[in-house]
Amino acid sequence: MRPAHALPLALCCLLVWLASGPARAGAWLRAPGDGFASMSLKIMDDDTAKTYSTFYLEYGLNPDLTGGLDIGSDETGEYKALAFVLMPLLRDELHIAFQLAAGVIDDEPALRPGISVGRGIRIFGRDGWANLDTRAIIVPKDVDLAIDATLGWTMWEETKIIWQVQHGGFVHDPDFLRAAASVVWQISPGRHIEVGATTSLSHAEDFGIQLGMWQSF
Repeated sequence: MRPAHALPLALCCLLVWLASGPARAGAWLRAPGDGFASMSLKIMDDDTAKTYSTFYLEYGLNPDLTGGLDIGSDETGEYKALAFVLMPLLRDELHIAFQLAAGVIDDEPALRPGISVGRGIRIFGRDGWANLDTRAIIVPKDVDLAIDATLGWTMWEETKIIWQVQHGGFVHDPDFLRAAASVVWQISPGRHIEVGATTSLSHAEDFGIQLGMWQSF
């Protein structure tokens, strides 16, 4: 199938497939008893169109522990199923949290330790946040490193803009670098929809579309 035809077809499939799903907490833990689920699908258009999807869940277990699931596929086509815990290292103006995930990636046992650093900010008198996520995906004979730098800004109540720079790749392979931007708005209490786009800065797909839904509970 030609890429020009594959991309609209994938978008149509998404409308049928999407389920409910808020944004990842990053360096902020969930309050006890609070949680969210998100479902997203990314469509990458390079030489050929390709898609990958992710289901993500977080739930506050106690003030110092958030648990969750990260299930789906990535741009390499590898399937992942990981369970994780998120623990605070610092709670001040600057928030720092440690995450440890374990499970399988492409049928191999995997560990994914990571550190998230974030803080709330004000831009033009409105609330926002900045967050840096670093992760090491460890599987037999390979280590994959990933860094996501995120800046979010509340345009008006319940509508946000999110900018992100994503870096990753295996240690012994060339890294990729992409830029992403998305708009998130509330469609009903506790439920949001996200529409975004990505573009390559280095060694990534030419163009991508991201669609998702968030659901807090």
